[in-house]
Amino acid sequence: MLAALAAGLIACEAPMDTPDGGVDGHGGDAPAGCTRPELDAPWLPSLLTSAVAQLATAPRATTTQRTTARTYLSNQLTAIGWQPQLHMYTTGANVYATIPATMGGTGSEIIVGAHFDTVTGSPGANDNASGVAVVLAVARFLKDVPCRSAPVTVVLFDEEEQGLFGARAFAMTKTAANVRAVHTIDQVAWDQDNDLRFELEVPTAVLEAEYRAAAQVVGVIVNTTATQGTDHEAFRDRAFKAIGLTEEYVGGDTSPHRHTPQDTAATVDTPYLVLAAKLTAQVILSEVSGP
Repeated sequence: MLAALAAGLIACEAPMDTPDGGVDGHGGDAPAGCTRPELDAPWLPSLLTSAVAQLATAPRATTTQRTTARTYLSNQLTAIGWQPQLHMYTTGANVYATIPATMGGTGSEIIVGAHFDTVTGSPGANDNASGVAVVLAVARFLKDVPCRSAPVTVVLFDEEEQGLFGARAFAMTKTAANVRAVHTIDQVAWDQDNDLRFELEVPTAVLEAEYRAAAQVVGVIVNTTATQGTDHEAFRDRAFKAIGLTEEYVGGDTSPHRHTPQDTAATVDTPYLVLAAKLTAQVILSEVSGP
């Protein structure tokens, strides 16, 4: 797996002619002369399932358990090719990496995050190894984007379950005016009725439009809700443009194993999780390939 994650950058090349007039079959989203990775990446399912399985081997609630998780996450970011850093605060530490812009760095920062901690006694495969796996997948997709108009920070938050402590501490290190958008992912691996539906939590109009456009590309359905209570709230409270992505938490098709010992990798709907990663990646790739 590490060898696959460490695959190098795809070099810029002349655009290919496509039936829709875009570049490399992506409808013109990529700047001329640059490539964008296909969403159906061969490495994607294995990256997601491996991350969920590894993280869900034990709860991530105690200091020792969270330290072990941070080591794993740092190693994964290193394997992809990004430099992990720890953001220490009073009671915990976030793991993050900033993926630099390659086209002059004029774009506002994009933040993509998920919390890695759990409640006591729960291995947290869905809540929230699933969200963490999506963030790692976005980091891997960005490795294959040689022309990036804005920096992207991928961050794994500590202590969401205690009161959004990690996200609140991280938000204090940023200035809202310098950030284009904050995307957080929490519980995206349960779809019992198989309707391929996701919820967009408190999106701005612009972010809702971005996800609706991406949903058409990926072939999923999105609904908006007013759900707070997870990491995006920490940023919205400080005037950031933020959105949360989740399964049908309000719609009622959400994991019954949340916060229990039964929230294991065996309960994860892998095809649905793959769609969550594709949906998020499509949005972020469009943002980072644009002006």
